[in-house]
Amino acid sequence: MAEEVKTHHVQSWLEGVAREREISKTTLKHVKNFLSGVFRHAAQQGYFDGANPVKLAEIPAFAPNGAETKPYSLEEIGTMLKVLSEPSATAVATAAFTGLRLGELRGLTWESYEPAQDEESLGWLNVTRSVWRNTVGDPKTAKSKAPVPVIPQLAQRLAAHRLKCGNPVAGPIFPNSVGHPLDLNACYQREMKDVLKRAGLSWHGWHGFRRGLASNLNRLGVDDSVIQRILRHSTVATTQNHYIKTASPDAIAAMRQFSEALMCSTCAPDGGVKSKGSAAWLPMVRISGWLLQYVPMSRSAVCIREHGL
Repeated sequence: MAEEVKTHHVQSWLEGVAREREISKTTLKHVKNFLSGVFRHAAQQGYFDGANPVKLAEIPAFAPNGAETKPYSLEEIGTMLKVLSEPSATAVATAAFTGLRLGELRGLTWESYEPAQDEESLGWLNVTRSVWRNTVGDPKTAKSKAPVPVIPQLAQRLAAHRLKCGNPVAGPIFPNSVGHPLDLNACYQREMKDVLKRAGLSWHGWHGFRRGLASNLNRLGVDDSVIQRILRHSTVATTQNHYIKTASPDAIAAMRQFSEALMCSTCAPDGGVKSKGSAAWLPMVRISGWLLQYVPMSRSAVCIREHGL
């Protein structure tokens, strides 16, 4: 009976699972949250009356810390886009250039996509839902329901992908053979794994693209608060949390800057390079005869033709 469960029972369960399965603290937190939800639901339905026994249980200190997802560099993303076939390449581009979570990627529909109206504007992907396995639900947090800017490089890929799919006006942007949201993890195993291995690329999961966008924007000097708005994080300072759910001008400018950087760069920084006539060493990225240079005083990036240095 639920009434017989005490906190020490829950503590014993958590410690037993941690020892037997050798799972990380992060996974144990998910287990604890699930158990807490079970007792909360039981109380709401009248099957349990009393304090939630899960609340005071603690995550075992001996459990290992979860490994952080590694971000993909611009060089890795560029190589992926060259070697992958469709629709994998467009799925990777969407993940890398929007920072959407895996469930949000699967939840994208053509109804949620607003292409740019002209060359001076950006398109939008309105994040309104998330798909986990076969279940359609809301995004992770309330603040995650927000539009994400679509840079021109991604817009071109989405247009080509849409045309290849028969120019649909509705339905999943990435559908499977029966028109349901594509299982992107299965797509990796089936279509991407061997190709990436042959190209010498390590796979860090779909979340690595979200981490990569944050790292690449930070490298361009974009303010952390703007990056958090682009990624629609909820873990920011209170003053940064209360914003209108439309992409801010700063977020649009940041994504334009990212787009311009992609035109000049597909690789990670290769160390300091001294520019002509400069006494300072400034970080640069070299791509196809171009150098992307970060200027600390202006917190911006400029492109310089390599042969003109």
